[in-house]
This record gives sequence, structure tokens and C-alpha cells, in this order.
Amino acid sequence: MNPCQPAKTDSRATPTLEEIVAAYLRDHAEGEACYLRFYQIQKSLPDAITKSALAALPNGGRFSHQRRIPGPVLIQARDALLKLDYSNVHTFAELYEKVAAALRPIRGIGILTIYDTAHRLGAYLKLSPDQVYLHAGVRVGAKALGLGEWRAKLPMSAFQRLRPEQVEDCLCIYNRQLKAWRQAQDPNRH
Repeated sequence: MNPCQPAKTDSRATPTLEEIVAAYLRDHAEGEACYLRFYQIQKSLPDAITKSALAALPNGGRFSHQRRIPGPVLIQARDALLKLDYSNVHTFAELYEKVAAALRPIRGIGILTIYDTAHRLGAYLKLSPDQVYLHAGVRVGAKALGLGEWRAKLPMSAFQRLRPEQVEDCLCIYNRQLKAWRQAQDPNRH
């Protein structure tokens, strides 16, 4: 899986929003599900924390979003997360805030890594986002649609066929197509 890799589409026609969502479901949803299953099946919470913080993939590689972060920084993130008590975490939002509070002070860790780590750990804890978290390429996709790109989270009124984490992925992967779709809806918009 190569998340947030720009999608290849037919450049002769502007896809509709429905076509973009269908393309995401067809081309990316199963890969995302397989990726998350890896974190769901870890044998213990410390194993899940370690794999999540180190951005480990089933093949032994590192998740592409975190490939440029030095290993010692990810180890520092792992150590910070292993110290936390997760017994009072009941929602993804609570998990995200706990992960963010622990990782924000670590130099080299940004909001994308915070979200990705919380998302991976959430798979193990059976906690999924109920809102779309805007960061990096996701923010670009939201802006292309004229959505609240200034917000940290987006309500789930858009993309009703997708779960919030799928919307996050779709906005990132298809941000160029979304911009083209928006411009086709309003040709006077630049």
C-alpha cells in the first residue's frame, strides 16, 4: 500500500464526485483494510504500540508517510506511547488527543505522524475515527472541495458512502481530481 499516492485517472474527462469515491473504493479500500488488519492482530497492546509508533508494515518495511523520520525519533515516540495508560480511552478522539499530547513534544513528529500512529493503534483498540482529521494531503483535498480546510477535523456530512478514515485517505489520494471536479462545478473559481 502506498497511501496518499496521487491517483491516476483519465485526463480527458473530469471525474464526478461519485466516480472519485467509487475509484477510491475500487482501488484503495481493500489495501487500507489489509493494512489495518496487521495492527488489529498484534498479540498485545505493547506490540501494537511498538508496531504503530515505528510505522511498521507487515513486510517489515516502514509506512511511507514516516519513511523520512529518523529511527531514533520513532523509538522515542514508541517509548513515550508505551508509558501511557489506555484504560480510560473509549473513543478515537480520546486516543488521538492522548497520542498527540505524548508525541507533540518530540522534535521530528508532526500531525501526520500523530494521526497515522493513532489510527494504527486505534485499529488494535477497535477505535475508529468518527470525523475526518485534516492534515497534509487531506487538507489539500478538503481545500479543493471548498470544505473547512482551516479546521483540524471535518464533520462526516461529505462522502456518505465512506467511513471517516476512508474519507481522509480519499481526500489525500484524489486531491487533484477533487480540485478539477470543483472547478468544473464553478468555472469562475480559480
